[in-house]
Amino acid sequence: MNIKAEKSGTNFKVAGYYPSWEPEKTDRIQYDNLTHINYSFAIPTVNGSLLPLNNPDTAEKIIKQAHKEGVKVLLVVGGWSYQDIPLEATFMEATDTHEKVTKLGNAIIDMAKQYGFDGVDIDWEHPRMEGSSRKQYEELMLYLKGEVDKNQLLLTAAVLSGVTAEGEAIPDTFAQTDTVLGILDWVHVMAYDGGDGIRHSSYEFAVNSAKYWIDTRKMPKEKVVLGVPFYARPSWSAYSDILSRDSDGYNKDVFRNGEVEDYYNGIPTIREKTKWALEHAGGIMIWELSQDTKEDDKSLLRAIGDTVKKQL
Repeated sequence: MNIKAEKSGTNFKVAGYYPSWEPEKTDRIQYDNLTHINYSFAIPTVNGSLLPLNNPDTAEKIIKQAHKEGVKVLLVVGGWSYQDIPLEATFMEATDTHEKVTKLGNAIIDMAKQYGFDGVDIDWEHPRMEGSSRKQYEELMLYLKGEVDKNQLLLTAAVLSGVTAEGEAIPDTFAQTDTVLGILDWVHVMAYDGGDGIRHSSYEFAVNSAKYWIDTRKMPKEKVVLGVPFYARPSWSAYSDILSRDSDGYNKDVFRNGEVEDYYNGIPTIREKTKWALEHAGGIMIWELSQDTKEDDKSLLRAIGDTVKKQL
């Protein structure tokens, strides 16, 4: 059984980000356990253009196979940094005039159409309340909305958790204005990186993050997709690397490497987050698919898929 809306009678989404810099790990993509793949990243430039897509052959390969299996693929624009330089300033300069907004918006749509993507995910990290950031972000998103509608494409965005690991509000989340939230098909809530150690992505942090967007920002729960990490902090090790050092790591949330405690989400926590999302949100998002293990019985994505199939 595949997790597909047309087969399951639900719109529950399982959306996995796939990094363009890992062309050799596409065998870790379990199409039967996904509804959407987010190909990351298209990189903006300060003049309102996009750099050529990284590993376009990989993108085309993923899109071809995904479409065969009823999975949609989105083009992700942005990310935290490019060549170790944060992209926030690039986004600001790329959208500081109406002409640049139009140029960047058209470049994004053109790239999506060129490769056959089914939509666009904007990962501007992060629009802010201060200065003109909020206004420029909103202008870009409104322009994109008009263009995606013309081309029958999806428009989504990666968003902050909304609260800290301690449950405190993050003011810059309001830079995602009600206007922007209203035009998006859904948001991908980055309910991870709350900090190092246990603050990284606990169950409580995940629930509070999703509830912020649903309860405080009044988004329909179907439009809130809860993000889960496939990596540990503080080491940033992939889940698959954790298992290579601890064969029982799939059943835990912490790996002790000498004096360092590395926190991540093992299968039990991933299952509990998925169960919560099935009842209270619109889906599960993964950063990122190449970090999963190829061992089927220890795979985090397989655990998500099995949980969804049992509950739908």
